Amino acid sequence: MDNTAGSARSLSALAARPGLAALVLVALCLITYLPGVLRLPAVDRTEVIFAETTRAMVARGAWLDPKYGDTIHQFRPIGTFWAQGLAASLAGENHARDIRVYRLPGLLAVLFSVLALFWLASPVVGREGALIASGLFAVAPLTVALSQLAIADGLALLPASVAMLALLRIYSAPEETDTLRLALLVWAAVGLGMLVNALHTPILICVTLIALSFMDRDFWWLGRLHPAKGVLLAAIIAAPWLVVRTLQDGVPFAGMSLGKFLAALGGAQDMKLRAFPGTFLLAAVLGFLPGTALLPPALRKLWEQKSDSKLARFLIAWIFGYIVYLELLSSKPGTYTVQVMFPAMALAVAMLVLARDQQGAPAWSAIPWPPLAALFGFALVMAPFVALRDMPPVYAMLAAAVVAAFFYVSAQAGRSGGLRDWGLYGVMALSALAVVLLGVAMPSIDKIWPTRQITRALAGCPAGPIAVQGYREPSAGFVLAPDPQITQPDAIRTALVDGRPSYIVGEVRDESLGMLSRMQYRRPRTLGCVEALNVMRGCPLYFTILATGPLEGCTARETYACSAHFQEKAALAKEKPGCE
Repeated sequence: MDNTAGSARSLSALAARPGLAALVLVALCLITYLPGVLRLPAVDRTEVIFAETTRAMVARGAWLDPKYGDTIHQFRPIGTFWAQGLAASLAGENHARDIRVYRLPGLLAVLFSVLALFWLASPVVGREGALIASGLFAVAPLTVALSQLAIADGLALLPASVAMLALLRIYSAPEETDTLRLALLVWAAVGLGMLVNALHTPILICVTLIALSFMDRDFWWLGRLHPAKGVLLAAIIAAPWLVVRTLQDGVPFAGMSLGKFLAALGGAQDMKLRAFPGTFLLAAVLGFLPGTALLPPALRKLWEQKSDSKLARFLIAWIFGYIVYLELLSSKPGTYTVQVMFPAMALAVAMLVLARDQQGAPAWSAIPWPPLAALFGFALVMAPFVALRDMPPVYAMLAAAVVAAFFYVSAQAGRSGGLRDWGLYGVMALSALAVVLLGVAMPSIDKIWPTRQITRALAGCPAGPIAVQGYREPSAGFVLAPDPQITQPDAIRTALVDGRPSYIVGEVRDESLGMLSRMQYRRPRTLGCVEALNVMRGCPLYFTILATGPLEGCTARETYACSAHFQEKAALAKEKPGCE
């Protein structure tokens, strides 16, 4: 009890000093997000396509003409490319192919989304409630995921959060309150959201208002949005989106089918197939840990209060309005779309924590038995190693034990009724999980990062052009900058005669690699071999690296030698279909 009272006093004291509380949230975000941002190689095809498009845009000096090779992605507004381009320009040309540079805008946007929740929600739920909600929002796994990737959705989280929180403030404010500043903040966020992710933010607002209309028939408050001034402000901020579309398309979105056009208006992600029913709901529930454990009783409490509380009505409309839209109409991936509901879910849980602390675990809560919670935390860290049949290093197992300890303490506190302690240790548990899983465990599994393996195999070798055959993942093009011209027989012969270094990385099932091995007279020499896994397609890869120049400086030759075991696996792989 003393410990619980102490933590309650500490939270209250911290919340009473908003500047210090904001600094603590910044520290929490940086501690949670930076290890993965800095240590993970390029993870997602989409983030590599964004980064490569931005890199080429900056290199060409064509800031109004972003292209991925020769491809124009009409469904991706210009804002994300500009934000990443600014980061790339500041980092300099030497870091043009460093994926970490392109992730920084998304990281900062997620961080500022957390701060926005604290600052904008404090007048509504109190500083302590806003602080608890911000912590839960910051460490939720799918919030963390957006901070790690160089995609539009991380940037879009900021304007969506700001717009909805400012709208909440306007809706719940007394009639005599001057709302002009908040209204302009809403419209500025709408414009920025459109510049980054099309109509994602306006759709979120619209579906919330539609859901709200079923509970509150009074629409007078919408006049407090000052639409005459606000629409103009949003249009000015979002205008570059349509300017770029006009420059690239002639007529904006020309050539797109109606279905693709409507999907493009919904956001920058392009999903080829419709998600199964319930996918978005499942993503929202699983991706909101640790808050998921108290979400059912928190939503129940909101429902009980909806008749008398504007705050309860708005949060219900925010959550249910958007999840219904996603399930019925959205064609975007659930893992990138549900995060904009998390501020509302976090506020609901934080309000329950403050109302029920020291009164026992609330009915409908899903706080697990502490040993089971610890096992779950440990299993989350070990899951990648088990799935890939890779022996985890000792330091990863020790780190997983630390994560498990935090999960145990949080569950123990929650089941005994100490909900503030549950929240505090839950935030620490999920932060530690992100650090260990994304900053330690995943980067240590070499075989799931083919491009990084190839780069390491070429360590110390004389600089020269690289060609990649039989492996077409975008990460290879972004990191290695392949030059397909050097695979031509005449180019290889010339390089061999002149002694110029060039490198050919070929997957053993690629036919052109076999042709090179049958060249008469001089042939490229074998530098090394790399065994990897194409996670996107779920198949093993076996690369042979050939060189036309001297090999003496290649410091990793022994590490990546073509062993007999590798040759046996590669021979078996040749009998199966390729992995392109």
